[in-house]
Amino acid sequence: MSEAASVVVGKVVDLLFGMAKKEISYVCNCSENVERYKNEAERLSGMKGRVQQQIDLAKSKGEVLLEGVEEWMKKADVYISDATEFINQEAQEKRLHLCTLRRCSKTAIKKTFSLQQHQENGKGFETCVSLPAQSARFTDLYQRKNLDNIDTQKSILEEIIRAIEDDTIQIVGINGLGGVGKTTLASEVAKAIKNQFADIVFITVSRTVDVKIIQERVKVPASRIMNGEKVLIILDDVWEELKLEELGIPCGSEYMNCKILLTSRSRDVCAAMNAQKNISVNPLQEEEAWTIFERVVGKSEWDDTLKEVALKIVRECGGLPLFIQALGKALKDKEIKIWKATLRRLQAPMDGDVSYKKEGILQLKLSYDHLEDEVSKSLFLLCSMFPEDGNIGLKTLTHYGLALGIFNNPDSIHDTKDIVQLAVESLKSSFLLLPAEFFFEDNRREEEEELFKMHDLVRDMALFITFKGDDKFLVKSGKGLREWQPRSDVIKSYKKISLMENKICKLPDYEPDLPHLDTFLIQMNELSNVPDEFFRGMKELKVLDMRGNNISSLPQSLTQLTMLRLLDLSGNRSLCEISLLGGLSCLEILKLRRTGITNIPEEIGQLTNLRILDVYYCNDLSYITPGVISKLIRLEELYVRLLEDVDCNFIVELSELTLLKILHLRVWELHYIPKTESLIEFDIGSPICEMGLYKRCLEVSRYKCSWTMPIRKLIQLSEMLTLRGIGDLDNILPDLYQEGFNELREIHLLQCENVRSLVKTCDLDGIQTSNERGGPMKTKGKFFPLLELIRLHSLNSLELLWDNPHQYISFCNLTQITIHFCSSLLKLFPISVAQGLVNLKYLYISYCESLVNVISDGDEQTTGSEIELVKKDTNIVFSFYRIELHNLPKLESFYSGYSIIKYPSLEDISVGDCPSMKRWSYGENHTTKIKFYHEERECSIDDYIAGQHEKNGNFTKRRG
Repeated sequence: MSEAASVVVGKVVDLLFGMAKKEISYVCNCSENVERYKNEAERLSGMKGRVQQQIDLAKSKGEVLLEGVEEWMKKADVYISDATEFINQEAQEKRLHLCTLRRCSKTAIKKTFSLQQHQENGKGFETCVSLPAQSARFTDLYQRKNLDNIDTQKSILEEIIRAIEDDTIQIVGINGLGGVGKTTLASEVAKAIKNQFADIVFITVSRTVDVKIIQERVKVPASRIMNGEKVLIILDDVWEELKLEELGIPCGSEYMNCKILLTSRSRDVCAAMNAQKNISVNPLQEEEAWTIFERVVGKSEWDDTLKEVALKIVRECGGLPLFIQALGKALKDKEIKIWKATLRRLQAPMDGDVSYKKEGILQLKLSYDHLEDEVSKSLFLLCSMFPEDGNIGLKTLTHYGLALGIFNNPDSIHDTKDIVQLAVESLKSSFLLLPAEFFFEDNRREEEEELFKMHDLVRDMALFITFKGDDKFLVKSGKGLREWQPRSDVIKSYKKISLMENKICKLPDYEPDLPHLDTFLIQMNELSNVPDEFFRGMKELKVLDMRGNNISSLPQSLTQLTMLRLLDLSGNRSLCEISLLGGLSCLEILKLRRTGITNIPEEIGQLTNLRILDVYYCNDLSYITPGVISKLIRLEELYVRLLEDVDCNFIVELSELTLLKILHLRVWELHYIPKTESLIEFDIGSPICEMGLYKRCLEVSRYKCSWTMPIRKLIQLSEMLTLRGIGDLDNILPDLYQEGFNELREIHLLQCENVRSLVKTCDLDGIQTSNERGGPMKTKGKFFPLLELIRLHSLNSLELLWDNPHQYISFCNLTQITIHFCSSLLKLFPISVAQGLVNLKYLYISYCESLVNVISDGDEQTTGSEIELVKKDTNIVFSFYRIELHNLPKLESFYSGYSIIKYPSLEDISVGDCPSMKRWSYGENHTTKIKFYHEERECSIDDYIAGQHEKNGNFTKRRG
């Protein structure tokens, strides 16, 4: 017990000694502890001053202070204040008492530690107290435009927003003419949907792409995209394809949270960048343009005079918002005389002064400057020679360019058309050309393959370029001119002159000095004669277009045009004599369509460089001098139509034209078809039939020769085939088989008395080709794969179209069958064949007095592919849209079987003069879109027909 007690006592003594020692230390070291506290307070004060400097600098930059900075500064103030108070109080005390010394020393040690800890906590604030000032987001600064009553842009805006909100679309393209409002729409989109995205970045790319700047701009947004945040990146004014991955923009299926909106003047650029949605922006309607103009000038009330001027000014802006706003700002608060002067300048010819159109013209010219292809640039400028708002034809433009040598010696005119087509598509993609309003009759009459036009301001831009350049144009087309009396000193420098579509009836009776002129366009005027000396001063002329006048004779000076390559005299119906054209040795294109010529004289045979000869629709043409056609060895296109039943021996000469690519030949006596291996386009037949809609049309009427290889070859290539009055024809296939009917889209059979069926399937399996080598049947896929229309008329021996399905036959694209006056026809085809007509929509049958059923139930023996008969409970779906059955006295039913038939697309049924028809079929019929009623109750089509039969049997039922 004594040992344990002594241990405890020892520990207590040690503890008391330690405590005493510590307390004595407080007293002895009081001065040092207070001094240390004072020094730490001074260091904290210095540190606080440095932090304050950082705070002042950050606030001057508008930066945001880091969280905790201000709290640290407040605590530092408290600590420094406490230290000052303590030190002052300690200095006044006399330190006579040990307790006072102990207290001061102990407090100083504790407060010194707190100061040291606060300094440690604030070390980082000496170098950084703020975040860099965040610039205002684009969407915060942008002020939305008033699109009320601007439906063109409002609807496009909604379409763009829908595309961006579509989760399956990542890249959206906005394209349109310069100044049409693409950037504005992109800005409106950003403002409208800003709350849907964590960040929206608007980057103007422009023609000169600075990749480094773009990469810097997208660095932070790209990080946010990688972290899964939703970001919209707008790339404005894109001129060429950008590789998004090279710009540092995450895209693809892994980053659908990144949406990209492009604006470009080119549809092709947006397509190249894989825009899943490409939206074109059109110019404003006139009413919308006026609304914007009113808002810009700040007027809603107008006096009549000023408003009339203002409306005309707005029309000159061509619906481009950029131009409308520029003019509106310039005219705001100006006197009416300034408005009138502005209008005069806007309506004046483009003579180099573009002060009133400067912004619009120069904006548009950027698109022209960006064209890399010189062919596209040259063709674009040629388009400016046509009247304002006038249609421009692809073929005309091709021929002009060919004669002017714009192209790099293509092998054929057909190749040249491909070059022009590509150039036109490029120009349309950049909105430098626009699709024309399509009028089919005008298009067919003018023989143009495609029509397009120019926006008014784009045309002004092109005329501005031609006025400034070396290749100077004088364009007065469509100005209503009645005469043209130019000053020689003014026009001498021009290379191209267009006076087309005026009312000019008189040309100068002197010799205009135009030594550089290569193009003179004076078509569609009212000229009846041209002075003999008129062309003498145009030695370099290559293109002369005088079509659509009433010229009766050619001037002698025409023979001076030894460089002339294109001469178009079409539509001069009084022009009969063309012998003097034989001296134009360089002529490549000669168009005499719809002239009054009666013959093609011997002199035309001297034009050995001729590549196109067009004498179509020359109603008085009755003689082609023998030997002329065969001398035109470079001829690539020939257009001949002879209305009179005259000697057609010139056809034999066609075999000498080894370069012939296009042949339009309409004559009465087609007794010979020469070898024309090179043909890629043809329209051959009698003169009473109009041209077809396709590039390869053949009509054989009352053919008296054997089915030779050349005619079989043409049949094989034909897209539209018409056979009329052929007596020795039993069927189309296999009788006319050569190597298939892979191109055929329409077939018309008329008055072929011995035709019993369209296709005789029973003879196909063992058929031998009729070529010289013989051998098994050659097929490239199936027969008739593209056939869309069958028209049969007055085939008195026709019993059915075809009897069974066959492995070599496909009518999957057939949409229409028309049959009239086929007195022996009993049925069209069995149900097994009908099932394969998946696209047949229109069926018209009339005046077939023996027809009992349209579709039979399939009792025939199958051949070829061994198709099984259709079972009674089979569900069959037909695609018919309209069915018309008229004057069919023996017709009992549409379908003679029991299958269930569905007609989901049928909207129109017309039955008339079918007295034997008592039902539609023996099975169920479902017409989804047509309802039938008998005695005010809904009923089946069979009950309806039975009810109508009791009356007169006639009925028409349409959808609804």
